Amino acid sequence: MKVAVNNKMIVSPKTFFLSILGLAYYFLIAIFLFRVDLVDKVESPLLLDLDFYFIVFISILLSFSWFLMNYFLTHFLLIYKLQNKRKSEPDLFISTMICSIGYLSCALLINYILDYDFGHFIAYAFLFLAIRIIWAVFSSAFFKK
Repeated sequence: MKVAVNNKMIVSPKTFFLSILGLAYYFLIAIFLFRVDLVDKVESPLLLDLDFYFIVFISILLSFSWFLMNYFLTHFLLIYKLQNKRKSEPDLFISTMICSIGYLSCALLINYILDYDFGHFIAYAFLFLAIRIIWAVFSSAFFKK
């Protein structure tokens, strides 16, 4: 992960691919835990069943949308911090992805313990981005230096 001089974040294709696969894993687990009706459609030869590929496609699509939203939010927050004369952190995106994985794990656990459905998990998962926006606004308002 690099931050260029002109305030643009550069994500390598390897980082992009690994991030998508790493996040897709959590969405795939959520589908298998909370969408049993969809998983029941998968037949015995797993690699020959189109329903299995549909489930994988949905998890990759959700992961891709999560990654893009997270990337653009991180990029926006980085530019915002630089405009406020704060020191930028070159590893901001990597730390954000680590927090994302932790947050998705907690969302899976809470959803499983409370016996909620897949819709609640998606709402919890994308709530992370709203929490980041709120945290950025409050931290910049209350902790100005």
